[in-house]
Amino acid sequence: MYVAKTNLADSAEAASPDTTEKSVSAPVTAYRRSWIILAVAWAVYFIDLFMRYNIPTVMPLLRQEHGWNAATVGWIDSAFLIAYAVSQLPWGYISERWLGARWTVTLGTAMIALASIVFAFHEDSIALAITARAVIGIGAAAVWVPLNPVLARWFAPSLRGTQTGLLAMGGALGTGSGGAVMPFLLTGSTMAFGLTAMQTGFLYSAIPGLIMMLIVPFVIRNRPEAVGLKSLDRVVTAKGAKVEAHDEPKFGHIMRTSKYPYLLAVVYAGYQGCKYFVWTWFASYLVAEYGLKLSSAGLLWAFVAAFPAAICQPLSGLISDKVGRVRALSVSLLVTVALSGCFILFAMLGKAIVPVWAILVTAVVFSVFVNMWVLVWPFTTIMFPTSAGGPIGGFMNTFAALVGSLAPVVSGYFIDATHSYTSVFVAGACCAAIGWYASRSLKEHRVV
Repeated sequence: MYVAKTNLADSAEAASPDTTEKSVSAPVTAYRRSWIILAVAWAVYFIDLFMRYNIPTVMPLLRQEHGWNAATVGWIDSAFLIAYAVSQLPWGYISERWLGARWTVTLGTAMIALASIVFAFHEDSIALAITARAVIGIGAAAVWVPLNPVLARWFAPSLRGTQTGLLAMGGALGTGSGGAVMPFLLTGSTMAFGLTAMQTGFLYSAIPGLIMMLIVPFVIRNRPEAVGLKSLDRVVTAKGAKVEAHDEPKFGHIMRTSKYPYLLAVVYAGYQGCKYFVWTWFASYLVAEYGLKLSSAGLLWAFVAAFPAAICQPLSGLISDKVGRVRALSVSLLVTVALSGCFILFAMLGKAIVPVWAILVTAVVFSVFVNMWVLVWPFTTIMFPTSAGGPIGGFMNTFAALVGSLAPVVSGYFIDATHSYTSVFVAGACCAAIGWYASRSLKEHRVV
């Protein structure tokens, strides 16, 4: 693999763009600047997922503090997810058409940070808490979707799975950090600006976002051409014919004439629906069924929900680059269905028969496979033109996030009505099974 150098090396490549590939023994797959951009994108996505998952592990604490039932806390969490869902497609379109990822991601990160501060001051008000979480969700939607087509231009298709997996790893670690850190922040003795300890904890969680919104515009660049480099997104058809940019089909045409954006949405919803149904209440499940302390349950939740993903996502992306994307995708969803079935069985048998270590071991393996959702994203810039990858990814993520956003509320009502978590695991298994069935029809080349 040839990796170009930045600064003088980048300038040298820019001076002779037509001869770059002829002067080296292998095609360029990434520039050094590509990895710098990926590192900043990684940090932003870490914060995105930290803010998304800073509620599930403290749900019991919020219920105890304010006397809320499970459905009420579910609505606060779902406010983020619903807003996140409906904002995906608009942000993808805005990023590709007007602002570019540089300013779209900056704006989204600023919304996350500032709305998090508002949430910290008003978390005791249901209406204001829901509103603030919704704004955080809108801001969070401006991160992953705009970044994917940009990175597709900075990395060659042969690294598409690896690059996507590395970016997703930032989110996985953000998920774990949010789940693990928040119980300690909210139950500490530190108080600032006349706030309670719980409010102060939420306030501190906004600081990383404030920092990153100042860094992003100085690093992210929408296209390599902006700094005199050649785009590494090689646009070719399944037969190897090159396609000029002005000849590429547009987003609207693709949505009207192709079934594949809708298949991708169903596949992605299989992962996300299963993940949200299982993970949203997993810490609460450990507290209620096994009598664990909230802080201990939060740490366990963080480990099983996030850290296996931090390892498996880059590896699964690399494997899919080597063995085939459809094969890797279908196998991971099928195993996810089977592991969800294990959770159903465990919930029915109860703690008298199933020890907590069996739950946790199963959860670790489940986390490995359900977090292989990263395998879906390369299809948005492989089956379709990169210029349409943002809006198509936004549509796909909108559909999946809408499915996922129902999980906290629906499962909250299920839990209140049945006093059991079995139905939650059943819903997760159904989502994964539908996604697996749809995944068998995907292609590994341009379809339009």
